[in-house]
Amino acid sequence: MKKVGIRFKKTGKLSFYLTDIDDISLSENVVADTEKGEELGVVAKIVEPLEDETLESIKRVATPQDIQTQKEMDEKAKEALAFCKEEAKKLELDMKVLTAEYTLDGTKLTIYFVSEDRVDFRELVKIIASKYRARIELRQIGPRDEVKEYPTLGMCGKEVCCRSYLQNFEPVTIKMAKEQGLQINMSKLSGACGKLMCCLRYEEDTYKENLKKLPKIGEIVKVKGEKEKGKVAGVDILKCQVKVRFNYDSEDEDRYETYPVSELKWTPKQPKKEEVEDEVDEIVE
Repeated sequence: MKKVGIRFKKTGKLSFYLTDIDDISLSENVVADTEKGEELGVVAKIVEPLEDETLESIKRVATPQDIQTQKEMDEKAKEALAFCKEEAKKLELDMKVLTAEYTLDGTKLTIYFVSEDRVDFRELVKIIASKYRARIELRQIGPRDEVKEYPTLGMCGKEVCCRSYLQNFEPVTIKMAKEQGLQINMSKLSGACGKLMCCLRYEEDTYKENLKKLPKIGEIVKVKGEKEKGKVAGVDILKCQVKVRFNYDSEDEDRYETYPVSELKWTPKQPKKEEVEDEVDEIVE
């Protein structure tokens, strides 16, 4: 018995199933039952199951007929999508219909849309159900999920992470940008979805760890090999280097030097009361 992780969408979460098919392989198409119904997915992971682990089993390896049926369901979903958009417009519903998908067995049609407010779509569901004779679900999604539906480029020039490989959305905050020394300019920190860019989180742990080793700007430090003390004028968080300003309290011309943090000694300042209070950060769900 093997445990396989199945992905039903390109960047969807893994759903785990058991199988007794010995020669099952990665990237193989399989058919499994989900909460929606019977769906076609791809094997993305194969591991040994835990002892006495209880999971549903996949139904079968996909046949050429299953692949053909999925193509037919995709075409049918496109037709349903166009119909839904037309009817929503007739009903003057404040919603943007994005995409639609059928289960492999054709028993359920799921339609995804975005809207800034709650939408009473009960009449729309009745109209769609009377035409397509299937279980209908209209699912409202957020801006980040919306971007996944389009071929969109990020500020880096590559396809947005959420469409290419990112499976889970994690909270992203303004505080992360501050810790990384970035200028708080929302137009530059926001992604295609209008929310803070997911990539702000990628190096967050490294920045946090390095910040613990570095003095803060304005702190007085003793530098190995220097007779006089200096004041911290800047820090390179990733390189763990500190820019030190000398002659800061004299009439002599300021002198700036850069040192690795290992060559510095200082007594950390105690944070003021207002500095230890929780900041109000914008969190992207």
